[in-house]
Amino acid sequence: MAACTPLKSILSACIDVARQAGEVMKKVKASGKLDAKDKYVGPSLDQSTLTDPVTIADVESQRLIEHALLKAFPGIIVIGEEGKLEPGEEIYTPKLDLLNDEKFPERYTSIPTADITVWVDPLDGTKSFIMDNLDVVTCLIGISVRGSATAGVIYYPWRDKLVWGVVGHGIGGDLAPLSSLEPRARRKSVCWFAELEKLKKHAYAALKTPVGSVTGTGSAGNMIIKVMEGEYDSYFHCANNKWDTCAGEAILRAVGGTLTDFYGKPYFYDKSMPHRNATGVVASMFDHATYLPFCGDEAFLKAEEKWGMLYKVASWGCASVALLASGVIVARRINQRK
Repeated sequence: MAACTPLKSILSACIDVARQAGEVMKKVKASGKLDAKDKYVGPSLDQSTLTDPVTIADVESQRLIEHALLKAFPGIIVIGEEGKLEPGEEIYTPKLDLLNDEKFPERYTSIPTADITVWVDPLDGTKSFIMDNLDVVTCLIGISVRGSATAGVIYYPWRDKLVWGVVGHGIGGDLAPLSSLEPRARRKSVCWFAELEKLKKHAYAALKTPVGSVTGTGSAGNMIIKVMEGEYDSYFHCANNKWDTCAGEAILRAVGGTLTDFYGKPYFYDKSMPHRNATGVVASMFDHATYLPFCGDEAFLKAEEKWGMLYKVASWGCASVALLASGVIVARRINQRK
């Protein structure tokens, strides 16, 4: 008989390990030894120039989350931004009873373990973490069931704010009361993060409904929470990853919101799927269709093809430089030993 897992138990564990990961981040930050580097290029003297940074806090936070969940729920799949990590000397045992008073839908009582994939961004907003903009740093843990974003946790360590949600059940934690999450006068403001400013401009021009202001910032989890709490009407990203969106999508859907790609198609979070959200992300609480920028817009399609290819070439170039530099270092060390 196939092993099964109650959603209530695994979500409880995710809430607990998110808080524990937050403590890891705080300790690393307090030590001042971030070991910050670019994933493609390596260390940099000017940390503000890192384009895709990673720190020891990212790695150690994920290590704690990943192996605590695998210890408690053998057989589940955990996919984290920092790749597959080896366990540390001690593996944390998460609490499984934090949600015992909640009444989840019957279908979540016993889920085949093989159907569960957990997507982890252990430290969402690494650049903000490095530059001391700590209030927007989050830990994201999303639970997909048979490929659908079903439950999620978003935790702000420096604000001690935690939000969790389950599709078909609702939300808990520190989000604004549901009574305030109602349709209201459009603020005509969106939050948009894109690696490519020129692509952003084309997509912005292709929106069905013009907006009054665009705010550019990172940290997907933080921006989705801002959409839910009404600070922004919608959130866009030209291409992030499934560990950036799984938790946020589940919580957003739990209160009636929507997250799709630029075509209005949902993402599938099965373990076999590519990690990249290659066709963009749009998240909103209301009137979702009016925010979709694609709509067959010719200028956007051409810009995406042109600038998207340039971005890929630049990434490949950075990776090649990093590989070449590693080879040079190894060769020097070999020569020194001779």
